[in-house]
Amino acid sequence: MVSVKPWLYALLLWLCSWPLLASQIESNRLGADTTTAKSNIQHLYYLSATSAVSLDDILADPAYTHSFQPVQSDKRIMISDNRPVWFKARLRNTSKQPASWLLEYNFPMVDKLEVYQVNRASKDIELLNRTGNDYPFSERSLPYRGYITELNFASEQEFDLYLKVEDAAIIPSDITLWQPEAFISVQQGNAIFDGVLSSILLMLALHSFIMFNQRRQRQHLYQGLFFTCFAMVLAILNGLAFPLLWPDNPAINLAVLYIFAGLTLLCLNLFIRARLEQPLSFVWHKVHIFNNLLTLSLLFSPLLIGGEWRFWLLLGSIIVVISSNMLLTLHYAIAGQKNARSLALACFFLLMSAAILTMAQLGYFKQLLEWHYLTLLLILLCMTVIHFSLDHIHAELTTDHDSLRELAKYKTLFHQAAEGLFVGNAEGQLLDANLALLQILGYQQLSELRQDVGGNGMARFYANPSERQDFISQLHKFGQRQAEIRGLRADRSPFWALLSARLVPATATEPAFIHGSVIDISKQKLAYEQLSYQANHDAITGLYNRHYLLQQLTRSLYQGTKRHSSLLFIDVAQFNDINNRYGHNAGDSLLKQLGQQLAQNLAPADMLARLEKDQYALLSPGKNANEALVIAYRLIDQVKGFNFSWQQQQFTISINIGIRVIDNSRQDSDSFLMQAAAAAASAREKGQNRIHLYTEPMATS
Repeated sequence: MVSVKPWLYALLLWLCSWPLLASQIESNRLGADTTTAKSNIQHLYYLSATSAVSLDDILADPAYTHSFQPVQSDKRIMISDNRPVWFKARLRNTSKQPASWLLEYNFPMVDKLEVYQVNRASKDIELLNRTGNDYPFSERSLPYRGYITELNFASEQEFDLYLKVEDAAIIPSDITLWQPEAFISVQQGNAIFDGVLSSILLMLALHSFIMFNQRRQRQHLYQGLFFTCFAMVLAILNGLAFPLLWPDNPAINLAVLYIFAGLTLLCLNLFIRARLEQPLSFVWHKVHIFNNLLTLSLLFSPLLIGGEWRFWLLLGSIIVVISSNMLLTLHYAIAGQKNARSLALACFFLLMSAAILTMAQLGYFKQLLEWHYLTLLLILLCMTVIHFSLDHIHAELTTDHDSLRELAKYKTLFHQAAEGLFVGNAEGQLLDANLALLQILGYQQLSELRQDVGGNGMARFYANPSERQDFISQLHKFGQRQAEIRGLRADRSPFWALLSARLVPATATEPAFIHGSVIDISKQKLAYEQLSYQANHDAITGLYNRHYLLQQLTRSLYQGTKRHSSLLFIDVAQFNDINNRYGHNAGDSLLKQLGQQLAQNLAPADMLARLEKDQYALLSPGKNANEALVIAYRLIDQVKGFNFSWQQQQFTISINIGIRVIDNSRQDSDSFLMQAAAAAASAREKGQNRIHLYTEPMATS
């Protein structure tokens, strides 16, 4: 008999067991720790497939399932090659209570994104979201610059999540789970940061254009165009330009990015050339021309090439243009040209920051550096370019006349800033405000605003005057303050704003004054309220859901009120027959109409909730057993008088009610609800429209 070497046995065993190993998917556990605001998906898997492969094909063919590979920490970016990438993650709610999370795919430039939820047992597929740059902004499920999908987990639920991502160039694997409140807070901060960032760039651009208008030097024109185009590039990359400028034209979003990226590099190349005092040598003149042609090719690339090649052209243009200009300025700095030294240093920092920014966008340095800090670094480096390259201009502005002109320029910048700016005295009287603040508050002229606040000061714009007193006291105590306030516009309509202010102390020659900014955050607040409503209410009936009922019951237990409360568990008898016979539309209509019927004649403190399927619950604070029985009989009488109509047929509905008095037995809310359900089951065994009061012997029976 021929002997087989042990290593051959091991190889055959590995080949046979490989499909089993590949199909093992680890679950991402989401616990009940509500303090965790953000959770990264640790166990994430990917598969690159053709466009013809659907999710049904993947679930039906084990070969596709076994082909999913884990996303390694060093493989955060994938080249699409015109092939969609499927991401898969298994999510499990380890809590015994329902939970809601927001799924964020943090790459605003993706073309198409589809999010599916798959039931592991039944293989049922539910499309949760279809979005991307190929769709208008109005079609997004949640109005944010990124791609957000709401995930609702039942108690201890586990399901598979699939993401289909299509892009012409690159596909990052940056997928994050957020709690709604934390996500809204971070988005508000990002919006404020992006607004300030854009304002700084546009103010620098405006300053350059003013200088060009006065001195007619091309370097100022190139500089102003550079800042303007650079602001547009950042707005496109962080997803701000799409919803504000062309929300109904998604086809131009990616093209505009390459156009303005080409213009930014072209203006930078022309600016550095204009700032150098000496004429270029033959070699550097050819390099300068090549850079201009390269940036022009990037500018017109949406008409010439597409997909992956255009992406590599963008990266190549950034490296070549900035690197060559750094070497050019370094060459002239070594030759003794003083002005070239600052330009060389600025180009070096700009190249390094652009490299770090690009790597961070591709998914690297995620734990080390964040996007906003990188963009702030870019702005500081751009301001370095201004400081070192225009030092001779500041030396020329020595006369009093020129100083007054400079003050006028900065006053222009103040009035044309994107956020609302104001200056007032320590007594709260308004001294000055810009156009953006007038628009936020609903005024046409500054004189109208001054007249309106002449009597009561800025307190007129607070919906709650006590908030202003607290804000001013904190401002005098700490010197600066930031807070969200509910304000009133000129027509008394309410709005939400982020108010930031700083107190400048008085000096020997100048009195104290306050300056700050106002940013309208009403849209973000509205989005947060909508998410909060969805988290606490049933989608079909509009009543409170199980999560909110248990939350309020737990709160009442912790408060330890002296008077007992009562919990009524309501079970509908005919729901399953109607739902199975006539479909979900009939069942949903029955639940909605019955919920409205039960909600009639309830006390203001009573809370009615739909738990699940055909089950309702009523929490009645301060009611003892006898009072709860009166409520239960009244509910049964109301339902007896209610007839449900569907397709010209009338149905008589009956209910059974179990009552559990909330006492001081030191049980949790889930236990009280289960005992009320047990009492309802006992009532159902006696017939229809019956009531049963829970007693302690039921727990031992």
